[in-house]
Amino acid sequence: MTISAAAAIQRRHWATDPEAWAELSEPHNLPLFEAVLDAAEVDEDTLLLDIGCGTGMLLQLAKERGAVSSGIDVTPELLAIARERLPGADLRDGDMETLPWEGGSFDVVTGVNAFQFAGDPGKALTEAARVLRPGGMLVASLFAAPWQSEATHVHEAMQALSPPAKEAEHAPYSLSEPGKLEAELESHGFRVAGSGEVVCTWAYASIDDAARAMAGSGGGARAVADSGIDAVREAIIPVLHRFRDPFDGTVSLRNTFRWVAAGGPS
Repeated sequence: MTISAAAAIQRRHWATDPEAWAELSEPHNLPLFEAVLDAAEVDEDTLLLDIGCGTGMLLQLAKERGAVSSGIDVTPELLAIARERLPGADLRDGDMETLPWEGGSFDVVTGVNAFQFAGDPGKALTEAARVLRPGGMLVASLFAAPWQSEATHVHEAMQALSPPAKEAEHAPYSLSEPGKLEAELESHGFRVAGSGEVVCTWAYASIDDAARAMAGSGGGARAVADSGIDAVREAIIPVLHRFRDPFDGTVSLRNTFRWVAAGGPS
């Protein structure tokens, strides 16, 4: 299987601590997953593909609604957890820029925090359009503008530990500027049908849990590779303390995400 250089970078980054992602990170985005499925009107017998499916929580929720869930991710370690959660589901290891399904295979395609990590987001959206049936719906979501999320402070601290030349390797806000995702979708033939924002609270039992979760993300893994885990912890723990409850030690960060629903090209 051939994947793009950008996909190879994401595969390396997200493979560092898949259990941390599954246990400490993904569950916090439950309100976003539900909003995406609502926007796509996913229900019984919907044929759904989740691009960048990670450890499969959105697909689990879709299955509970009666959908037929399929997914693709470039990180085998994340997919291994998804396969445990969804035995028998069509889950494939691959690049979002070259989807391994025939045209018109799905009623709905979703991408939660996915398309901004493609080497060529336009190519990834073109592929998403190709596998949608006529009249199908794409729902893409990502971080809203950086100032709307408290996790931005942590991302910035980790980003400072990597050389500027590597900035493009992990750019979670590259499509977050107001109207940018909509413009990207429309430029590839989609018809924007709706949009919205969802607040997700990332809550951790301790500073150590929060630090592990952040270090296990794509941006955290890049920082660890460039500067080492000790440097990452030294950089982010003071930031996390700003969001720590002084009485019980829990850490909470409020983050705002955007979703955009769009009909595929006719």
